[in-house]
Amino acid sequence: MKLRAFLLFLFFVLPFSPQANALSEKGYKELHVLTNVLHYAEKNYVRKVDEEELIRGAIRGMLETLDPHSQYMSAEIYKELKVDTRGHFEGVGIEIAVRDGVLTVVAPIKGSPADKKGILPGDQIVRINGKTTRNMTLIEAVKIMRGDRGSKVKLSIRRNEEQNLHEFLLTRQLIKVPNINTDLLEDHYVYASISSFQRSTAKALRKQLERLLKNHDVKGMILDVRGNPGGLLDEGIKVADLFLDQGVIVTTESRGAEVDRFEATSEVTLPNLPLIVLVDGGSASASEIVAGALKDNKRAVVLGVQTFGKGSVQNVLELDDGGALKLTIAQYFTPSGTSIQASGITPDIVISAKRPQEEKRRIRESDLVRHLEVSEDRKVKNDRTVLDDYQKEVALDYLKSWAVFKRAE
Repeated sequence: MKLRAFLLFLFFVLPFSPQANALSEKGYKELHVLTNVLHYAEKNYVRKVDEEELIRGAIRGMLETLDPHSQYMSAEIYKELKVDTRGHFEGVGIEIAVRDGVLTVVAPIKGSPADKKGILPGDQIVRINGKTTRNMTLIEAVKIMRGDRGSKVKLSIRRNEEQNLHEFLLTRQLIKVPNINTDLLEDHYVYASISSFQRSTAKALRKQLERLLKNHDVKGMILDVRGNPGGLLDEGIKVADLFLDQGVIVTTESRGAEVDRFEATSEVTLPNLPLIVLVDGGSASASEIVAGALKDNKRAVVLGVQTFGKGSVQNVLELDDGGALKLTIAQYFTPSGTSIQASGITPDIVISAKRPQEEKRRIRESDLVRHLEVSEDRKVKNDRTVLDDYQKEVALDYLKSWAVFKRAE
């Protein structure tokens, strides 16, 4: 990429309008300064410099004056970004974001090396392989952490403002993101979790839910987007649309107050059964769109803790050099007009993932010697996966209560 090409690129992206022309005249002086700096550095730096790398550095620096999600990506790094929506890659299985200028764990992917080693949402990544993450972009961090399966990467992590860092040596593996998982709880309640919004997520979710609804007497549903960092915006909208037959799903507002409103349709709507949406601090972007839409339309009860708070929309523009420009082009708002940027979705019912300290255990019938046994087919069935997940257990209890109160109406 030569200097001339770089300047043409800058002019190309400027919108054509009288106001833009006025700005471009002012910008001419700044561009002149930039070309002087590039020329001087190229001719006089103590060592021979790579002109293309200088120019790319200038582009990166320009975008770093904006928000953490606006970035220039080289061809190699852009290739890594496209992998994110395909559902598999080789790495350590960790979703990251920049929070208050710090590289932060949104959530480890379940069953991944990061998850097995105990890396937690909210952990701050201070160093990767000994290299500081200060001023490191998200894409650069992802590129370093991904690699051939069997190879290793070392993460230095700060947790809960502790003085000492936690050191993790992780072995990269093939990470297959379990995009959708569905189950039937206690014969009557559907549980569906979405780990990320990839291509055809809504279609796959609809297919699995319709199968369960057809074959079982379903009385309620749990939609779990905990630890889901987002993904494709249109898939999040389609998932929300599965549970709504009318109403606004999300509104985006771009520069110049241009508003786009996405509304639910009645073409494909699942039965209007009681619905609870599980969220946590790892629920971001498209996950927050789903939770916000179902909450504001009073279609579901949102249960869990405050979500991540990523309320912006990015567009990716492919460039001639094989790289791409990722630019924040809009903010989105829930149907009630609320922005979740940096604040997140507040659940209707705030429940921590940790079970409250149980009251002192009292003696029970089962503790008595020679107590009467009950045959297995007559015992109360407890789902092990529910008992191991406190928020999920509370959600199921609410669904059961929902049915009881409905009968009492």
